[in-house]
Amino acid sequence: MNKQENDPSVEQVDTIQSQEFNYEEKAVNLKGIDDALMFTVDREPITWTAEEERRLLWKIDLRLIPLMLLACLLQYSDTQSYGVAAIFGLIKDLKLYTITSDFQLNLSKYQWSTSVANLGSMFAQYPLLIVAQFLPLGKFSSVMVLYSGLLAMLFIVCKDFADITALRFFYGFQVVTTPVFIMICGMWWKTEEQPLRIGIWISGQAFGSIVGQGIDYGAVSVRGAFVQSPWKWIYVILGSVTMGFGLLMLWKFPDSPMKGAFLTEREQEIAVMRVQTNNTGMQTRKFKKQQFLEAFKDLQLYIIAFSAFTFAFANGALGSFGALLVTSFGYSNEQALKWCMPASGVAVSSMLLSGALGYRFHRYRIPLALAFVLPTIAGNIILWRSPRDKKVALLGGLYISTTFYGAYVQQLSLISSNVAGHTKKTTLNAAVFVFANIGGFCGPFAYPGSEAEEGYPTGQITVLCLMCISEALFIVLLVYYRWCNKKKVALVAQHPEVANDPAIGFRDLTDKENLMFRYSC
Repeated sequence: MNKQENDPSVEQVDTIQSQEFNYEEKAVNLKGIDDALMFTVDREPITWTAEEERRLLWKIDLRLIPLMLLACLLQYSDTQSYGVAAIFGLIKDLKLYTITSDFQLNLSKYQWSTSVANLGSMFAQYPLLIVAQFLPLGKFSSVMVLYSGLLAMLFIVCKDFADITALRFFYGFQVVTTPVFIMICGMWWKTEEQPLRIGIWISGQAFGSIVGQGIDYGAVSVRGAFVQSPWKWIYVILGSVTMGFGLLMLWKFPDSPMKGAFLTEREQEIAVMRVQTNNTGMQTRKFKKQQFLEAFKDLQLYIIAFSAFTFAFANGALGSFGALLVTSFGYSNEQALKWCMPASGVAVSSMLLSGALGYRFHRYRIPLALAFVLPTIAGNIILWRSPRDKKVALLGGLYISTTFYGAYVQQLSLISSNVAGHTKKTTLNAAVFVFANIGGFCGPFAYPGSEAEEGYPTGQITVLCLMCISEALFIVLLVYYRWCNKKKVALVAQHPEVANDPAIGFRDLTDKENLMFRYSC
């Protein structure tokens, strides 16, 4: 019998061999080749010391991490402000409510205006990521920060439900910054280095909630032109600061290690070569249909996408109804703003701790994610079952319910480390964040205004169920990754020749095609 009919690994080996780079025809094949391979093709192999790499890593960290952290902080400050603005006049000024026949407050208009940003993100996610595949990622992400600041400023000119709904739809486009940052991580850091870095910059979202709430608290006290609508000062201040920072990013944020002007030529070479073992490549400016199709045949897409849905559901609910939830405990609007801040503090701590643990125990990312979801489950049980007069218990339940952000860090690091092939990476990122935006869209609707006095039990039960499902999905993903890795080891033993290609990590092979690729789990 023909060996190719007997041995499924032959097709994978043939795929690798067929993608060997013809150096003499490089000018013709530019669009299908990873930028990193083009950078290294005419260069002599180099070696470097551990001390050189350590100094380079510090240099990269000090340039990129603060910019990524502040970008997340400012964008999320703008985003979370909508929930705070709601209790300081936005709902009233824009008439985002109705009174039912039995004199109940109906907040469906506010819920729709909150959720429509996720619809904008959902529809724009993949088109924007496809565009990003052909553009310098540093400049693209900087422009998106500028864009979010500009649209935040425009909130103050909205007059009614139609205005704010349309604006928030387009505001949702800025969420593409997060998946772009994930792709950037794969360009600059080794697989084992990524959880800590992701944990630091993504914590900017939770820091943004704290900083934003602090700015919001001061902004609503400002008098002057908007004394009757204090919520508008929130957007004037945050929007202008975000736009200013976007301009700074355009100036300072590098597009890739090959174009990092803050690095010497040797440092650029080391920066490129040291991440070759990631086997995820850097950037290929060509859409590859087979990689697009492979992404949708990959089980990890659906598992990660649904876990992203659960986290975004909880995040959307907290961002839009966190302050309203605290007022349901019996606190005033000003007190609610103050007592929301520790919840953001727990979220920040969870992200940073998760990143640090992910760096120390990078082979146990999924077990870490499972551990960070457990307190969230407990917190939602407390919020659901505690009597309404037990304020301390309710606040405690709210605070520990935010530990799932630690699992979110591990989820992002899995996307960064476990998906290879640029078109596949773009496609999977887009699909995951589309599911996340659907979750963010649905979250606020689990908190009907009629349940305010009861503490929104529907919301607590829904989040509780989704987090339990997320735990089960992570366990399935762990089993799947280990099975794939075991299969790869057997295939390499049968075809040892694939291990002899030093540039295999820059051939734009997918994680399925590259037999040397191993999933981090």
